[in-house]
Amino acid sequence: MAELEPPELQLHNELSVPSSPATVRSECGITPLTPTPSPKVELWPHMACPFSVVVAIDFGTTSSGYAFSFTHSEAIHVMNRRWEGGDPGVANQKSPTCLLLTPDLRFHSFGYSARDFYHDLDPDEARHWLYFDKFKMKIHSTSDLSMETDLEAVNGQKVRAIEVFAHALRFFREHALKEVMEQLSLVMEAEEIRWVLTVPAVWRQPAKQFMREAAYLAGLVSPDCPEQLLIALEPEAASIYCRKLRLHQVTDLSMQPIPNGLGMDGSRLFDTSFRQAREQLRRSRHSRTFVVESGTGELWSELQTGDRYVVADCGGGTVDLTVHQVEQPQGTLKELYKASGGPHGAVGVDLAFESMLCQIFGEDFIQSFKAKRPAAWVDLSIAFEARKRTAAPGRTNALNISLPFSFIDYYKRHRGHSVEAGLRRSSMKTVKWSSQGMLRLTQEAMHQLFQPTIQSIVRHIEELLNRPEVQGVRFLFLVGGFAESPMLQKAIQRSVGHSCRIIIPHDVGLTILKGAVLFGLDPSVVRVRRCPLTYGVGVLNCFVEGRHPRDKLLLKDGREWCTDILDRFVSVDQSVALGDVVRRSYTPARIGQRKIIINIYCSRSDNAVYVSDPGVRKCGTITLDLPQPLPCPGATAGAPLLRREIRATMQFGDTEIKVTAVDVMSNRSVRVTVDFLSN
Repeated sequence: MAELEPPELQLHNELSVPSSPATVRSECGITPLTPTPSPKVELWPHMACPFSVVVAIDFGTTSSGYAFSFTHSEAIHVMNRRWEGGDPGVANQKSPTCLLLTPDLRFHSFGYSARDFYHDLDPDEARHWLYFDKFKMKIHSTSDLSMETDLEAVNGQKVRAIEVFAHALRFFREHALKEVMEQLSLVMEAEEIRWVLTVPAVWRQPAKQFMREAAYLAGLVSPDCPEQLLIALEPEAASIYCRKLRLHQVTDLSMQPIPNGLGMDGSRLFDTSFRQAREQLRRSRHSRTFVVESGTGELWSELQTGDRYVVADCGGGTVDLTVHQVEQPQGTLKELYKASGGPHGAVGVDLAFESMLCQIFGEDFIQSFKAKRPAAWVDLSIAFEARKRTAAPGRTNALNISLPFSFIDYYKRHRGHSVEAGLRRSSMKTVKWSSQGMLRLTQEAMHQLFQPTIQSIVRHIEELLNRPEVQGVRFLFLVGGFAESPMLQKAIQRSVGHSCRIIIPHDVGLTILKGAVLFGLDPSVVRVRRCPLTYGVGVLNCFVEGRHPRDKLLLKDGREWCTDILDRFVSVDQSVALGDVVRRSYTPARIGQRKIIINIYCSRSDNAVYVSDPGVRKCGTITLDLPQPLPCPGATAGAPLLRREIRATMQFGDTEIKVTAVDVMSNRSVRVTVDFLSN
C-alpha cells in the first residue's frame, strides 16, 4: 500500500474552560504500550524542492503583494503589473488590502480598483455594495474562529470570512500566474508552483489553518497536495531576508539616545537618518528585481556563531517579535524565544483617530455617518492615512485632513449646526477648523493618536530584551509597513538604541515578502523553533490508589483505570529542531476494538497532569479504523488475541505541526485529518 502523506496538525493558542471529567472520561480509549523494537528514526528529512517556481503572497492588514522566483534563478521578482488606480506616477509594489463585492455578492475588484470604484459610486447605490477594508484583523481577534465566522462590510452586511479571504487570494493567484507565464513565455503546470502565504507569528493556530483553508478554496493548491503550500511566519521571513542585506541596503538608527534628537552641533541626526532611509525607499520602489546574493550579506558577516538578534515586525495589524540565534558555518537560524507581541499595529492609530472624531462630534453621529455614508467614511479614512504617513517627531506645523463634503452636510442636518460650531463646543482643543473644509491636527493631537500604539510596541520590545534568555542581543531589525513611521523609529531608538544596533532595511515594506520567497526556496533555513504550547494526548493508565484521585477512577471490562491522563509529546517553549519526531505507542484499552479515538490536547502551561486541568483544551481528534485483529501464531481456537500496537507520530520544528499514525499489526499508515476550526 502506498505511503500516505501526513496531514497538518495545528494547535489552538486560545484556551477555553475544559470539558467535565465525565465527558472526557468517556473519550479516553487508549493506554500507553511498550513499543516493539523498530529502527530508530528521529528525523524526517525535509522534502526536496521539486518545484520550478516559488510564489509568495504577503497578505497584510493594510497592504498586500506578491513576489516570485524561479528555482534555477537568483532573482526575486516583485509584482511587475501596474495596479489599476493608485497614486499617479508612483510605482506601487503593493496594493491596499481592500475588497469589493457586488450587491449580489460576486467578486468585483481588489486593492486600488476596489477603493476607487467604491469612491465613485453614487451614495445611495454604495449602500448596497460590500466593501471590506483591514479585514485581516478579524482572524486574529475572533476567539471562536470557524469556517462559518462572518466579516462585516462597511455597509453592515455580513459575509462568510472564508469567502472574502478566498476572493482576495484568488485575485493574487490570477495576477501572479499571469506574470509568471509572461516571464517564461510558456504554460506552466499547477504542480510546478510552490505557494507561500505569510501570517503573523503571534497568530493562534486556528487562524493559520483558516488561511490554509482559504488558499484551498481559492484554488492555489489542492488539499490533496498540502506540501505545495507553505505557511511562513512574517518575522521569520523578514529574518531570512535580512541575512542577505548589504550595508548600503540598510539604515542604522542605533546611535546613543540624544535629548530632542539633536547632535552636539544642534543638527537633527535622527531626521537626517530618516530622510536618507526614505530616499532609499523611494528609489527601491522603482526596482522590481532583487538579486539573491550567494552566501550572506556584509552585515551578517559581523555575526558570529551564537550571536543573537531580534526581528520586530511592525505591521498594520500586529507587532511580532522573534529572537533568532545564528548557527555557523551553515548559516541556519535557531529561534531562542517563542514569538511574542500582539494587536498593536498601525491600525491602532486609525482607531485612535476614529475615537477622536467620536469625542468631537459624538459617537452616535459617527456611527450613523458610517452606516448611511459608507463610501464617504472610506474617503475620510484614506485622507487620514495619507496624512498619518507624514507625521514626524520634529514637525511643528499642523496636519490638515480634508473632510468629505457629505460629512459636513450630514453633520449639519444631523446636529442642526456646522462642523465648525461642533468643534468649538467640544473639549478637543488640539484640533482646529480650517475654512477650506479641513481639520487641523496640531503636533500634540498627532502625538496623542500615535502614543498608545507606539508605547505598546516599545513596552513589548523592552520586556523581551530584559528576559534572561534574550540577553546579549546585538541587532534589532525593524521591519513591516509601520516601521516606515519616523514616530515609531524615534521611540524605539530612544528606548533601546543604547543597548543594540537598530537596523532598518531600505525596502522595509517588502522585507517580509522577499523573505517569504527565500523561505519557499529553502524551508530548512530556520532549523530550530520554540514550541508555543504544551500538547499531548488523553490516555488511560492503571489506577494506583493514593497516587490518582478517586474521581478519575474508571471501571472498564473489569479493570480499574485512571482516566484523563495527559501523555505529553512536547512542552511549552521547548526547543524543537526541524523534522524532530516524537513517537508514542498505544494499545486499545479493550482487546478486539475495531476503532479507537485519540484526542489531542494543548495548554499554555507546562504543569498540566490531566486533560481536565484548568487551561487544557481539546484541539483535535484522530480516528483510526482497525482491521480485524489476528490470533497469536499457533494459538488454538478461542485463544486470546494479540494486543494491538498503534504508533502515533508527531513531527515538529516546522511552522505547522504534522501528525500520522500507523497500525503496526497491519503496517497500515492512517491518513489523519485534524480540524481545529470546528473545536
